[in-house]
Formats: sequence, C-alpha cells, structure tokens
Amino acid sequence: MRERAAWLEAVDPDGQDDEGRAVMESLLSVYGDLAQWGSADPGEAQTLRARVRRPELVTVLQGQRAQVSLSIFASDGEENALRGRVDRYRQACEHRSALKMLMDDYDEVIVDQFTQEAVEDFDEELRDVADDATPVHRTQIPSWAPRSHWWWWKPDPIKLTMREYRRRIYAGDLEDDESSAPGTADWLRCGDKKCWCFTAPG
Repeated sequence: MRERAAWLEAVDPDGQDDEGRAVMESLLSVYGDLAQWGSADPGEAQTLRARVRRPELVTVLQGQRAQVSLSIFASDGEENALRGRVDRYRQACEHRSALKMLMDDYDEVIVDQFTQEAVEDFDEELRDVADDATPVHRTQIPSWAPRSHWWWWKPDPIKLTMREYRRRIYAGDLEDDESSAPGTADWLRCGDKKCWCFTAPG
C-alpha cells in the first residue's frame, strides 16, 4: 500500500489511457487496503489518503480503460453484496468504502455510463441485503470510518446468534453435527465488549 501511495504521489499524469488504468487500479488498491484498516491508527490512514489525493489525476481517471477498471471493481463489489447474507458482506463493505473514498477525493471521476450503472447496481444490491446481512465485528470496521459509511453498521439492530453467524460465515463448509454442537461458535467472538458478538446468544 505504501509503495503504491509513493508511486501515485510521483506519477506524471500525461493523459495516456494505459497510465489512467494503472492510476485507477493503484488508487483502488490503496483505498481497498484502507478499507481493511481495522483498529489501526486512524491518523495514519488519513495521512495515507491525503498522499494519494491529487486532483490533477482526475483527467486520466476519466479515460476509457480507467473507467473499465472502475466498473469491474464495482461489479466485484456487487458480487460480494449478492453473497452478503452468507459469507461476503465484509468484503462488500470494503469495496463500497473504497469506492466512497475515490468518489469523495476525486470529483466527477465517473464519466462512463456503464461505470455509473455498475456503481448504481452495487449500491442497490448493498441496500437490498443490508437489513439481513451477516454483520461484521467491531474490530473489522475501519477505525477512520465515519457513519456516512453506513454499510459497516448493518443490520441494525443485530439479532443473530453465534451459531447462525458461524453457519453463514462458513456457508455449509463445516460438518452439520459439528456446527450444531452446543457452544461451538463461541470461538468466533472477537472479544471486544462493544461488539455485537459479546452479548450475542450462543
């Protein structure tokens, strides 16, 4: 992440389409890593984000290949959201936070109709799944994330047992007799007293 941030700081935007794709993919990689920041120092996250926020890059980000890369990223996020009721909601949140940072840091970054539709489809699927999503632990929410990244705090309220959480996360990969044994999901509690899992039934 830091190597990509250093490259983005130094890159000379000359408007070449290939370079635009590399810039877009590097930005999404940095933002994606920040979306996986967890409980790490929020101040350092903001510093890294500031390093890659260069308004002069927006022209190359609007190029065709850059837009295709962004469209693919949004479509991958939608695929995660489609599985948000089982084992991929956290990954969907990470994708959406990365997109949110990109769109906040680079005004009018989306110029392609297909890219816009891909982002809208992602948002629609995320909204559809949010009220029945498999929740994330508090320690998985980026320490820097404001409440405008609402997806991290869904569903609200959380009414999941740990056994159901385990069933969803592993999506049937565990043996039925093992996953239904009393107390077998307790090891999935994160240990944070402020997390939903601390008081969730077994």
